[in-house]
Amino acid sequence: MSSPGSGIPLFKMKLAETGQVRDVKKIIARVTGLPSCLNGQLVDFGDGVRGIVMGFDQEDVLVLVLGDETKLRMGKPVTGVNEPFTIPVGDKCIGRMINALGETVDGKQMLVPEARRPVMRDSPTITDRAPVNQPLLTGTKVVDIFVPVGKGQRQLIVGDRMTGKTVIGIDAIVNQKGKDVICIYCCIGKAMSSLEKAVSVLHDSGALEYTIVMLALDNAPAGEQYLLPSAAASMGDFFAEKGRDVLVVFDDLTKHAWAYRQLSLLLERPPGREAYPGDIFYEHTKIMERAGRYCQKKGGGSMTFLGIAETLEGDLTGYIPSNLISMCDGLVFLSNSLFGSGARPAVDFTLSVSIVGGRTQPPVLRAVSSDLRIQYARYLEVSKLSKLQASVSAEADRVIKRGEAIVAIVQQSQYAPVSLAEEVILAFATHAGRLDLLSVDQKKVFCKSIYDFARRKQPAILDLIREDTRLTSEVEQKLNDLLDEYFAPRQTEPGRRQSDLSNPGGS
Repeated sequence: MSSPGSGIPLFKMKLAETGQVRDVKKIIARVTGLPSCLNGQLVDFGDGVRGIVMGFDQEDVLVLVLGDETKLRMGKPVTGVNEPFTIPVGDKCIGRMINALGETVDGKQMLVPEARRPVMRDSPTITDRAPVNQPLLTGTKVVDIFVPVGKGQRQLIVGDRMTGKTVIGIDAIVNQKGKDVICIYCCIGKAMSSLEKAVSVLHDSGALEYTIVMLALDNAPAGEQYLLPSAAASMGDFFAEKGRDVLVVFDDLTKHAWAYRQLSLLLERPPGREAYPGDIFYEHTKIMERAGRYCQKKGGGSMTFLGIAETLEGDLTGYIPSNLISMCDGLVFLSNSLFGSGARPAVDFTLSVSIVGGRTQPPVLRAVSSDLRIQYARYLEVSKLSKLQASVSAEADRVIKRGEAIVAIVQQSQYAPVSLAEEVILAFATHAGRLDLLSVDQKKVFCKSIYDFARRKQPAILDLIREDTRLTSEVEQKLNDLLDEYFAPRQTEPGRRQSDLSNPGGS
């Protein structure tokens, strides 16, 4: 405003809604006033403390406190901020450890953000999306062969405690090295020891060069644990909108549900099934729906979600696991019984499924593994019947040997992802029946040594698989030549049976 005939401003007018703190219950503040505030809006308590509007009752506004709630007192003034809650994003976040509020927690210099993105964002519209038709190889053989994942897919990894769920997620991140994929490891409600182990693996493998670690540990406030998955998705949105491919691993969403249950109790919302609030399904849907592949008008990038959830005694019908399964494009189920029997990873691929990943699987891998799932299902049936009989027919024996070969090739050490070429060689050897007559120890030796043998003897076949992902006659012939050369030393020795085949060169 200025005086008549003068261009000199006398004062500036600033309008803001104000209210007062009525009471504080841990991290939830009840505020009077603010008649025009909206759900998800920021409010300012002063002294560097802010909050997010989480809901309303008949008289008050319920606010999630972001910061030190001990600075709040009854009657303290509150100001509405006409902006959403945002976090810093950008290339400078890569290799850093960031909490749910966008603050660095790795002890390094302060983060200078390239941009900021709202945490609570809508998912991409249908017109902004493109079909999921490109593979994202996880490096876990049983996943890539039987339950493949595509770029832009939402895949759930579900199983009991200590069955290797995190290992699959970390291996997927490590396997993206050199593939121009930005990875985000979202650690929710885990112990510090678990985070240290995961970060150590990422560091030793060189994966931190393209990975952002976002964390809200078990000692973090429930509000930060609740916000972290949305913050990680917003971080991924920034890169996906620029045409980059992004992989986000949520470890894990069960603990996110626990955090939201705590918030709901503080907000005095009525509990529902298994004491979870009724809108927990909506909260998880808001997160998972943000995955997808953008159309070319939106940059053509993609954001893939690997969500981890915990079951109790293998019960897939639990409230949180069943909710998440319904909103994902497939699941990888880790069985407690398989883990106890020594299977690593303990993936039960009879209960695992990938709805959209099948069409993204590299054609060469699909061609050599298309019948292995059916053969494994037959093996399970026949092996159960064979335990009730003194002897089995020749056909049943053949089915059992093929099933044992399938079990052998999918065994894998933790934090040791494998390449597409190695998966193709192992699946082709099983498909061709080359492992049927080998002993258990000989199968293990073959699986450990065949890739190194191929690199030494026929490196051209590895390059051919990487460059041409179709099973052409040339690729098939070279794979047969590789296996012939591997087994040839044993075949030429007199008195050797095919069941004695083991190391190449007689080693």
